Amino acid sequence: MNSSVKNKPIKVKINTAFAIGDTGALESLLDEHGNLILELEPGTTVEEMLRQLPGMGAPENWSDLFLHVFVNHRVAPFDRILEDRDLIDIHIPLTGG
Repeated sequence: MNSSVKNKPIKVKINTAFAIGDTGALESLLDEHGNLILELEPGTTVEEMLRQLPGMGAPENWSDLFLHVFVNHRVAPFDRILEDRDLIDIHIPLTGG
């Protein structure tokens, strides 16, 4: 396999960029629909992706937030390896009244 293809970054789309807090630093990565397009190294896991996002807080607090990540419309574990063109949804359940 050609090494330049092997190391080519993958692109994933975060469908729910509002869930990650202030996206000001990533504004240039938003598409016309407000989706965040990230380039990641091949082999990047869901957890590694989350660590790169502003406003996600410390990983040790994610279970307290009931943070759920969906990849291609399915709940994904934090150790799932992301693939090119995956669609990511980040959900932090909220309640109110």
